[in-house]
Amino acid sequence: MPTRFLFGIFLILIHVLPVSAAADAGEQAFSKAKSAYQQLQNSSKSKLYRENWVRVIEGFEGVVHKYPDTAHAADGMYLGGKAAEGLFAISKRKSDAQQAVDFYDRLTSRYAESNLADDAGYLAGLILEQSLNDRPGAYVRYKKVVDNHPTGDMAALCREGEKRLRSYASADVVLPNAVPAPVSRSVSGTGEVSQVRSWSSPGYTRVVVELSQPASYSVHLLGAEKGQQPRLYVDIKAGSVADQVPASTKVADGLLQNIRVGTPGKNQVRVVLDLETFKDYKVFSLENPQRIVIDVSGEQTTTLQAAKPELHAPVVGSGDAIAKVLEKTPKEKPLKVALPPITRPANLRRIVVDAGHGGKDPGAIGPSGVMEKDVTLAMAKRLAVRLENELGCQVVLTRDKDIFLPLEERTAIANRVGADLFISLHANASNNSNAQGIETYYLNFSKNDKAAAVAARENGTSLKQVGDLELILFDLMANAKINESSRLAAEIQKSLVGHLGRHFPNVKNHGVRQGPFYVLLGANMPSVLVESAFISNKMEESRLGDSKYQDHAATAIARAVRTFSQDSKTIANK
Repeated sequence: MPTRFLFGIFLILIHVLPVSAAADAGEQAFSKAKSAYQQLQNSSKSKLYRENWVRVIEGFEGVVHKYPDTAHAADGMYLGGKAAEGLFAISKRKSDAQQAVDFYDRLTSRYAESNLADDAGYLAGLILEQSLNDRPGAYVRYKKVVDNHPTGDMAALCREGEKRLRSYASADVVLPNAVPAPVSRSVSGTGEVSQVRSWSSPGYTRVVVELSQPASYSVHLLGAEKGQQPRLYVDIKAGSVADQVPASTKVADGLLQNIRVGTPGKNQVRVVLDLETFKDYKVFSLENPQRIVIDVSGEQTTTLQAAKPELHAPVVGSGDAIAKVLEKTPKEKPLKVALPPITRPANLRRIVVDAGHGGKDPGAIGPSGVMEKDVTLAMAKRLAVRLENELGCQVVLTRDKDIFLPLEERTAIANRVGADLFISLHANASNNSNAQGIETYYLNFSKNDKAAAVAARENGTSLKQVGDLELILFDLMANAKINESSRLAAEIQKSLVGHLGRHFPNVKNHGVRQGPFYVLLGANMPSVLVESAFISNKMEESRLGDSKYQDHAATAIARAVRTFSQDSKTIANK
């Protein structure tokens, strides 16, 4: 046989065998992902747990990422979208619905010849129209199917959708599967993005966009494309970007690569997060000052040690007060409490104690002029000493002096240092000067007007805004430690009432309550807010300013934490 002929066969085999092997591997990966999806669909119990859905979705995403050129890539995108829709039906989280749209958008763009492209376009339009209230976006999807797949089996339904939403045809729509426009600057418009800050921790990064005034915004997720990492971007209706905000900031924390800010259109500012790894995101707005908070979670890239962590200043906004807090915990505390060291419970390493209010925010002010911010700071320092001595764990104070910290920065500290518990200390207030007593809160829907009123005061907002906040709480609480938080709140409330009642008369028990508190939003650990007394009551104002009362309150909370920790360990071992 001629050598040239053999060499030709060799070349053919070089090209054919890898393709065939990739096709086989792709088919196996798709079959595995599809089987997991079918098993989940057949189990009503398994469908109630988010991690089961995420595992299935990641399986289909893996097929698309590893085998983009195989026959099953489009199938993987389609079923990935269906799985994300299934998760949305359970969670009602808009980010899950948006993930389904992203799967479908990528399918219609990258695999336009697939017989699933028109199905994906129709489903994307349906989600945007019915679940995300984005009718302009829905119109674009329907029209795209009608234009590109006029004979597809979904074309008739898309024509109906196009006709139904024709009034939205002229709207300025940004397709989620489009690459973000080049970053540029603009000085026109009314509002302004005044600052962008970020904090990093293993598996979690928080970005805060400060605004000069309230602004509407939309969130878009771009999945990983060929040679392109996933991106999350927020389009904000604002006219300009302040000069001090850089167009691009390198983060490189293992999860978030860069933050880019620019103005791709008139009266529009776009904040783009270039992601390295990605699992989920949450976006919500806060007030006083106006800001948009973006929480992104991904694969954990660093393991926190039990010893004191090395804390660095945030990558963005290093001049913030939070940077100074995180540089180190105070080496010398003004309080000295002689307590014998006790071996700490094995499951508690680090606790963050938050002194409510501070700096320009005095909190509630009592009839004799005692300020909530001073009382909470003194009590936080005492509690830190108690916890460290009695439990042997590290305690991080969100503030150790009279400085102002925005509410979202407090849980960012807790998330960043990998805290096991977050305890926020406050003093209650009421228009009724006779009101007195103790109550402890954890994050959840407020079921009564009193809880909503307390949340409004601590959040610095109105009752109406608290009601608006409840609408997004379901999204934010999907991964929150609600059950653990309620148990911690119950232990603290019981201990405070019992211990303080033995040393002070007329200690009233208002029980454990639920409330939508900004300071607890986004915490990745059990978290509570303690209202230790009514500063608006003259007698309790006097108690709050008394070092003995502060000491007893700190002792009671520390004992509650120990009990909670021991109970948690017992439950975990069952």
